[in-house]
Amino acid sequence: MQTVNDFFQHYSTAYVNNELDAFEQLISLPSMLLSGDRKVLLVDRYSLREHLLAQVTKYRQLGVVTADFVLQHQLRLSDQLQFASLYRRFYDASAKIIFTCHTSYTLQYQQDVWQVVAIILDDEQAAYNRAANRA
Repeated sequence: MQTVNDFFQHYSTAYVNNELDAFEQLISLPSMLLSGDRKVLLVDRYSLREHLLAQVTKYRQLGVVTADFVLQHQLRLSDQLQFASLYRRFYDASAKIIFTCHTSYTLQYQQDVWQVVAIILDDEQAAYNRAANRA
């Protein structure tokens, strides 16, 4: 069985490297992205790819080349559902941290792999904005 930690290793790599095909395998469609008062439904491959491309473009403009995470909290909701809270770090080419944020995920185990069904951007947009203002 794939561990949640292993899942997020693949997720971070696919996300930052803009590996669209790999990233699609990690997201269950439809899924939901929640941020403050915004709700974004990722209902198909097109909306998922558009979201990923927009995010990666923003990060590239700040100089992000890689990211990692620390799994802060994991909660079993059922046999097939897990909640995970991550502390995410985004780095430039010299391995200097550009910004950090917290993001929470609800994962569903289906067809022998974990997939994201909901993402809560706890403070990612605010952290990104602070980093963009410094740049």
